[in-house]
Amino acid sequence: MLQIILAILAFGILVIVHEFGHFITAKRGGVQVNEFWIGMGPTLIKKERGGTLYCLKLLPFGGACVMEGEDTDSDSAHSFARASLPRRMLIVAAGALMNFLIGFLIVLAVTQPNGPNGGYIVATIDSIDPASTAAAEGGLQAGDEILEVDGYNILLRSDFETALARGADTTYEVVVRREGQKITLPAVVLEAAIEGEDGRNRIGLTFAEQPNSIGMHLNMAARTSVGYARLVWVSLEMLVSGEVGVDQLSGPVGVASVMAATASYSIRAFLQLVAFISINLGVMNLLPLPALDGGRLVFLILEGIRRKPVPAKYEGYIHAAGLMLLLALMVYVTGQDIMRLFAGA
Repeated sequence: MLQIILAILAFGILVIVHEFGHFITAKRGGVQVNEFWIGMGPTLIKKERGGTLYCLKLLPFGGACVMEGEDTDSDSAHSFARASLPRRMLIVAAGALMNFLIGFLIVLAVTQPNGPNGGYIVATIDSIDPASTAAAEGGLQAGDEILEVDGYNILLRSDFETALARGADTTYEVVVRREGQKITLPAVVLEAAIEGEDGRNRIGLTFAEQPNSIGMHLNMAARTSVGYARLVWVSLEMLVSGEVGVDQLSGPVGVASVMAATASYSIRAFLQLVAFISINLGVMNLLPLPALDGGRLVFLILEGIRRKPVPAKYEGYIHAAGLMLLLALMVYVTGQDIMRLFAGA
C-alpha cells in the first residue's frame, strides 16, 4: 500500500510540475491565470489569491492552468490572446520543458558510476580479444568510439546491446570516431562466438572506463535523459509500424502499478522510472496532436506563417475532436490496465 501511495503521489507531482510550467510563465508574462487545479474531479479545497482560484481536487491525476482568453474571446489586456506570439509559444511549451527539466534533475541525482574503478564505462573500445577476428576484419580498432550501429545512435554503453538486438543478422554498419574523424565501417560482424570464463558467449570487445568528474557526471546524465526521450520515439515508431498493438499501451492505472512494483524493488530504480515518465510526458505533450500542447504550438506556428491567427472556432473544433479521441483512448487503455491487474491477481 505504501508503494502504491508513493507511486500515485509521484505521478501527481509530475502533472503538477507540468501545469506549474504553464502557470509560472503565464504569470511572469503578464497573462491572467483564472484557475489553477491540482487533480481532477470534485473540488476538495479552493482558495482565491492574486486573481487566481487555486483548487485541490479529489483524483490525483491531472491538473489544469486556465488562462484568461485562452479558449474564449476576451477584451482583457492580460488575456492569453493579447500576449506576443513568442510569449504564447513559450507558455504553451513550458509544461513540457518543466517535465524535461525535472526528469534531467532526477537523472542527475541518481546517476552513478558503473565501472570497476569508480568511473563510467563508455562506448569506446579499450581492446579487442584476439579471438574476435570477425570484428577486427570488419575494421574495428582499439580506441574507436562507437557512434552508430545500423543507424542507431550510441549515446551510452548500454545502447550497443540495444542496437545489436535491433539487427536482422550479425553483420552491421558501424560508424566510429577515430582520431577525431568519423569513419563508416560498412560490414562489421558482431557475433557472440567467443566462450567466456562464465560459460556465456561474448563478442570479444572490452569497453573503456572514463574517470568520474563533474563534467563526466553531467555528460552521462544528459545522455541518459536524451536516451529516455528517444525510447518514447522508438515506442511510437513500433506502434505506428504495428510491431506493438494499442492493447499493449498503459494508462495512469498501469503506470501507477509499475511504479509501485518498482518502488518495492529499490528507491533508485523508482526514481529512474519517475525521471523516464517525466521526460515521456514532455515528449508526448509536444506531439503535434490536437488537444495536446504540441497541437496548440502547431496553430501558433501557423499564425506566425499566416500573420494572423486561425479562426478560434475552427481551432476549437479540432482540439475538441482530438480531446474526444484522447479520452476514448484513455478509457480503453485504462480498461486494459484493470484487466491485466485482475489477470495477474
